[in-house]
Amino acid sequence: MGKEKLLSVIVPVYNVEAYLLECVDALLKQSYFNTEILLIDDGSVDKSGEICDACALKDNRIKVIHKKNGGVSAARNTGLQEARGEYITYADSDDLVGRTIYTELIDAMEQNGTDSACCSYEAFTGAGTEQGTAGSRTGVQKAAGSSRSRVEICCGTEAFKVFLRENNYAPVVWNKVFKREVLKSADGLFLFEKNTTLGEDEKWLAEVFCGRETSVCFIAKPLYYWRRRDSSATHTEKEGITKNNLDSIRVQEELLETVKGLQDAELEELLKWRLYLAVMDVVRKCYKRRDTENFRCYYQKLKQIGKVRTFGESGTEKIRRLVWSVLFRLRVNSNIYAEMIVKMRKLWFSFWW
Repeated sequence: MGKEKLLSVIVPVYNVEAYLLECVDALLKQSYFNTEILLIDDGSVDKSGEICDACALKDNRIKVIHKKNGGVSAARNTGLQEARGEYITYADSDDLVGRTIYTELIDAMEQNGTDSACCSYEAFTGAGTEQGTAGSRTGVQKAAGSSRSRVEICCGTEAFKVFLRENNYAPVVWNKVFKREVLKSADGLFLFEKNTTLGEDEKWLAEVFCGRETSVCFIAKPLYYWRRRDSSATHTEKEGITKNNLDSIRVQEELLETVKGLQDAELEELLKWRLYLAVMDVVRKCYKRRDTENFRCYYQKLKQIGKVRTFGESGTEKIRRLVWSVLFRLRVNSNIYAEMIVKMRKLWFSFWW
């Protein structure tokens, strides 16, 4: 067996002192030994930077870079530019990885001759794990792989559509490994869009896959563990309209515009569905917070999107969406809404008295 090729694991770090040691420990226990772990301290104001330095003293595979705070995209870009590996992957500093994740992904790439590999994941909190659920599959063909898990390959735009369509693979970067060569662009390397707090992964993956021959090997086995945190960038339900919400909508709109030249109807439907969900999230927040002005604005945007084809939506989710849709229509027409409330109150009192 030949020597393992170097794998660079890029880990953006920002104020995660409670989780960082657990993450680094999981990375160091990897069955794939020839790794460099790049901890990019993005101007943390807690003890994360000190923890990074302490970890580097204990294992020479760890390299620490301290930088001024610039967000996760800037941190990943710094890591990508500093990485020396023939293989590149990412991990979030509050997540965990399975012991064999990189061995299995790289083995699958080498056996099948693909440019990248992707595994499924499980979400977890302190209470346990919740496996990502798969939707329907198209544009995927069988490939060689381990008998322990199903392995399939896909290329270019078809691969990107799988990321969008199937929750267990997802348009994120942390459950994927890439050959360094495939990340080279005309200007150097494909870099993440700075100052984007939500959707930056999706936009980067679109650049790497859409309209190109980049191939990926899918492993239907959860090897990455994503920590679901209330305070994380993806969980701000109690807040009003956030930068995350605005970025998510903007990214979907820009991607829809970008892919028009590909003339791929299914891809446009997938992005339209994701735009619908992003706007729906804002409308729901406005409704709950009684933010009438923004509610009307984003509800009109929702109507402009029009009918959408749903992907991977359960029966319960469909019912919930329909209920919200009815409530939205009532809130838009305040007269109907007020009239309905009065009628409901009359019915309630007539029932009890």
